[in-house]
Amino acid sequence: MADLLYREISYRPAQFAPVSLLAKIANVLVVRRAFPARTVQELVAYAKATQGKLTFASQGAGSTAHLSGAQLEMRAGIKMVHVPYRGSAPALNDIIAGHIDMFFDTLTTSVPLHQADKVRILAVAGTERTAALPDIPTIAEAGVPGFRSITWFAMAAPPNTPVALTSRINRDVVEILQIPQVQSKLRDLRLDAMIGTPGDATRFFMEETQLWAGVIKEANMTLQQ
Repeated sequence: MADLLYREISYRPAQFAPVSLLAKIANVLVVRRAFPARTVQELVAYAKATQGKLTFASQGAGSTAHLSGAQLEMRAGIKMVHVPYRGSAPALNDIIAGHIDMFFDTLTTSVPLHQADKVRILAVAGTERTAALPDIPTIAEAGVPGFRSITWFAMAAPPNTPVALTSRINRDVVEILQIPQVQSKLRDLRLDAMIGTPGDATRFFMEETQLWAGVIKEANMTLQQ
């Protein structure tokens, strides 16, 4: 989706040949411990009442957290203040310190902090609840219909790669993802294997592009390289 964000880019992601989906992990909506809202609906009400003073962190302009915050603004009809950082660690540090109100992070890093009572997770940003947080609803469940944000990993080949080659690589990748030890390691990282064909990867890329293209257009988001 880099070509949707940047005015000038030397390549077109859509020209690459989809090979295989690899794994995904849900993002979560994290807030500072003393944040007054206890639910997503309360957060939305707080944002509307404070007229654009609610702050949200990101790993940098154009990052997943930035786009997720923009999507929340769009779907909930609110305005927030974007505070970009250079990576997740400094953003989380300021959430823990109480300097920033909220952040979209992955399960891997935020669940341990939530369990240690250093931050609070208000909602899961994926389309379904997660076993790691069975009592915490999705953002869509909690009053923002249609919201979806996950972190995912996939494999693509250079443009014009023969279909026979991408299919062979895909079969090898699927075979690896089905190895019990690999699945166990993915679970340790709170990752879910995404097993499918090159066609499945193509459809997934299209769905993600459609989602984030709409957010980028609505937010009028353009970045400079």
